[in-house]
Amino acid sequence: MTKKNNRDWSEKDLRKMIVDQRRFMWRDDMIDRISSSLNLKHGMTAIDVGCGLGYLGWTFWKHFGEGGTYIGVDCSEKLLKDAREMSEEWSVGGNACFLRGGAYTIPLQDACSDWTMCQTLLMHLEKPEAALAEMIRITKPGGAVMCMEPDNLSSSLAVPFSSRPSITLKERMFWFKAWLIWAEGRKRLGKGDYGIASKVPKMMADAGLVGIDCRCNDIPGFIQPPYETEAQRYWLDKMREHLEERDEEDEKRSWKEYKECFIAGGGSQSTFYRIRKLAERIREINTGIILDQIRSGSYYAGPRPKGFFCLTGFVPE
Repeated sequence: MTKKNNRDWSEKDLRKMIVDQRRFMWRDDMIDRISSSLNLKHGMTAIDVGCGLGYLGWTFWKHFGEGGTYIGVDCSEKLLKDAREMSEEWSVGGNACFLRGGAYTIPLQDACSDWTMCQTLLMHLEKPEAALAEMIRITKPGGAVMCMEPDNLSSSLAVPFSSRPSITLKERMFWFKAWLIWAEGRKRLGKGDYGIASKVPKMMADAGLVGIDCRCNDIPGFIQPPYETEAQRYWLDKMREHLEERDEEDEKRSWKEYKECFIAGGGSQSTFYRIRKLAERIREINTGIILDQIRSGSYYAGPRPKGFFCLTGFVPE
């Protein structure tokens, strides 16, 4: 059974995250364009690998659900239980069901799906090519395969423009180098590829898919007073919570995981402690300033690339 990065996504905080963040993940008009490009029709059978709470099911339901079938597959029985209950609200006019299984051994027969999909799954896998092969196996000739995956590595290296205090060029270069080392270690440890999206089109071609295409998520992400949109207010609240409600145990776990990946990527113990010291100094300086800006309504952050892609291909007929 395949696990995502050894994390239990049914845990309270992580479960809440995958519900809240997905509200602002894709614009409705982009979902419409993706559906059109995939020739989605009502009555189709759609299979969602690593489905979590069934987000892709309810997001695309209006494009295939009338008389159609959605099958969600996930390794977490806790998430599947909640997904089954939630699906009763959105799967009107069709059928939604959920199966426990892993991405490397999907418990379904060959060529049973008109459209097979995943979101933020491949990025967590040691063998994403094997999962993609399984998705293709269960897809009918002429059927579509869709992978919505991020290139978090590239977007993490973007230079932000915001009202928070800036760091020096030397510190920024040091920070970028640390990210690259950490990401390499993550791959070496089998925790997945933080920049997977840029590689998926080649993976699809090597696996025999045709008509390969890519669409970039068009939500640039920015926060600008007077914070007119629900998404801006949500991200502002999350930032405030993060700064005000520090969880020391969670921070210890995060730094332990970071150190493990950083060392595996070729970093040294001494450099790791320099990174941690820099991060703590930045947080110490930034926390009071940013909280004051949030309270006064003066905080802003300019648009930055999201690095999130919808990658599609078709099984040859």
